[in-house]
Amino acid sequence: MKWLLITISVVLVLFGAGVFLLTREAPAPEVPIPDNATAVLEDPRFALPEGWTWEQLEFGGGTVRWGHTQPEGARGVVLFLPGYSAPLELYFEAFSIMREAGFAVVAMDWPAQGGSSRGSANPQKIHATSRLDGHVEAAEAIAREMDRRFAGLPRFVVGLSMGAQLGTRLVSGSGRFQAAALITPAYRLANARPSGPELFVLKTLNALGFGERYAPGGTDWVFDMDAHTGSASECSHPNDRTKLFYASMVANERIKVGGMSNAFALAIIESGWYASSDAVLDGVKIPVWMPLAEDDRFVDNGAASAACQALNDCENQVYAAARHCLFEEADAWYQPFMTDLVAFLDRHVEPATP
Repeated sequence: MKWLLITISVVLVLFGAGVFLLTREAPAPEVPIPDNATAVLEDPRFALPEGWTWEQLEFGGGTVRWGHTQPEGARGVVLFLPGYSAPLELYFEAFSIMREAGFAVVAMDWPAQGGSSRGSANPQKIHATSRLDGHVEAAEAIAREMDRRFAGLPRFVVGLSMGAQLGTRLVSGSGRFQAAALITPAYRLANARPSGPELFVLKTLNALGFGERYAPGGTDWVFDMDAHTGSASECSHPNDRTKLFYASMVANERIKVGGMSNAFALAIIESGWYASSDAVLDGVKIPVWMPLAEDDRFVDNGAASAACQALNDCENQVYAAARHCLFEEADAWYQPFMTDLVAFLDRHVEPATP
């Protein structure tokens, strides 16, 4: 019995030490911000789209920042859903291209990022609970505004990564949309993550009340000098678009985001499982275009391909050697991708459902 008590005591001490190490929030490393950090924002390609209007929507005890633009004689309206951590400032160039092609654009910042209200006492921490159901409800609220403002136009969803994951949930069972472009969807993470032990740790930390702490390795916002100088980028091949994330946050500190909380990490994983389940995919009755990046280092292309095969009308398209963030890629990938996106929208412009 004595040895049993000693063993239990050792296990509890080790467990407590492990929890302490996993929940300890380290300060963000200090990286000096160069004088030319925001110079890329002066490029006319990345300017605010013509006629763009910012608005705020009260939702769920907070606010969602959203915006819209409408060309004269618009042929359709696109509801744009951004990726994880990305503010709408990253996509102005794409919005202008879609507008020039004759499409109105409605776009939202997800709760806890961009110009939307934050779900944590630390505004830089990306935090949410449950299965990101609140994010989908926010998108539904913006979609209702889109219906009201742009009545009579054919409606489309264009979502990237987490936006494609949540966009799948949004269009399932909905008769609102004509078609959806679900781009590099985050149904599963790359490299078979989370592993069993990683998932156990996330669930344990949440169960112990540490859901609002940074997930292991997470910190407040840090300027990425490699992205700025073009020496390295996991998200896209280094180019001026790669600089927009950090430049925008230097220009507007309110949109800064750091890492995700333990609760958010678990929520986005569980939402991805749900979005790619039969329960959701069976409800997607509209044409889907699902472009993938061959050199994606963030999400599992196999899971996306399997989801596409399970859909009634889905076209996979793989961009050779491209990386995950297709809206931030170098011209060699960005230009054909945007041409293909507009062509997809053009093919599906039809009279809107009453």
